[in-house]
Amino acid sequence: MAVRLDRLGVVPRAVAFVADIARAGGLRYAAELPEPLPSPEASALLRAWLETAAQVTTGAETEERAVRWLDAVAEIMGMRRDARTGHGDRPHDGD
Repeated sequence: MAVRLDRLGVVPRAVAFVADIARAGGLRYAAELPEPLPSPEASALLRAWLETAAQVTTGAETEERAVRWLDAVAEIMGMRRDARTGHGDRPHDGD
């Protein structure tokens, strides 16, 4: 999902923000947001994931794991951006 959202131009902080909303209100609540991300295509992608995750989580522990996964998606997106822009201490393509 990180690659697809990144290619749609979503910034990592937008995904991290949705993770915070899901952590506070639950995955189902986050899935019901009218537009969780800036573009309709990115919103549809994330909403589908949130809805599926909400259906399969069985309690607070599994819901928290799903939210942590969403936080990881935001982190991976940030690493991809850092690699493209030459920021951070990670190896860069072509160096």
